[in-house]
Amino acid sequence: MTDIHRSAPSLAERLRGELRSRIVDTRLRPGAVLLEKVLAEEHAVSKTPVREALQMLAVEGWVQVIPRRGYTVSNMGFHDIREVMELRRAIEPTVAASAAATVTRDLVDDLARLLDGQRAATSHARAVSAAAAFHRRIAQAARNHRAQATLDRLFAESERAHALLPPLAAAIADTEVAAHQDVFDAIRSAEPQRAETVMRQHLVQAESAMVAAHFH
Repeated sequence: MTDIHRSAPSLAERLRGELRSRIVDTRLRPGAVLLEKVLAEEHAVSKTPVREALQMLAVEGWVQVIPRRGYTVSNMGFHDIREVMELRRAIEPTVAASAAATVTRDLVDDLARLLDGQRAATSHARAVSAAAAFHRRIAQAARNHRAQATLDRLFAESERAHALLPPLAAAIADTEVAAHQDVFDAIRSAEPQRAETVMRQHLVQAESAMVAAHFH
C-alpha cells in the first residue's frame, strides 16, 4: 500500500530550516559567509546535507553563492522591503476577506489569544513573533494553500526586516496592535469587505513605518 502520509523532513531540510531561522532572527547577519565545512562540523554531519540545505536556501533567495568560496547571507535593503510589502498588499487583503467569510469559533479564539500575546509581549522580538503568528493564522484560515505558502516566505522576510531595523520597535508598538484589533474585529464580525479594507490599510501603514525605520 502506498504511504499517503507526508514523509519526515530529511536532514538537509532540517538544516535548511535551522539556517533559515538563524537568518530570519539575524543570528546570521546579512553578508555573513557560510562554509560547508564549518557548518558540517558545527552540526556533526557530512558536507552533503549541508550543501543540499545551502542550495535550497540559495534557490529561495536567503543566501547567495560565492564562486569557489561558499555562500553569503543575502542583504535586505530598501527595495527588498518594498517588494515584500507590495506582494503582501496584493495577497493578504483578499486572504483576510476569505477568513472573514468562513470565520469559525476556533479562528476567533486563536486570533484573540495571539492578539493578547502581542499586547503582553515584553520585548520587540516577542511582539513580532506574536504578530507574525496572527497573520499566519489568518492565512491558514483562508484555505488557499498557494497563498499560504507564498505568504509564509513573505512573513519570514518581514520578521527579518523587523530584527534588522531596531527603530521599528517604537514606531509599531501601539499602531500595530490597534491595526490587528481592527482586523480581528472585522473577521470576528464576519465582514469580508471590512476585513479586506482594514488589512490593506494596516499593510500600507506597516510599509511606511518600515521604510522610515530603514532611513532612520
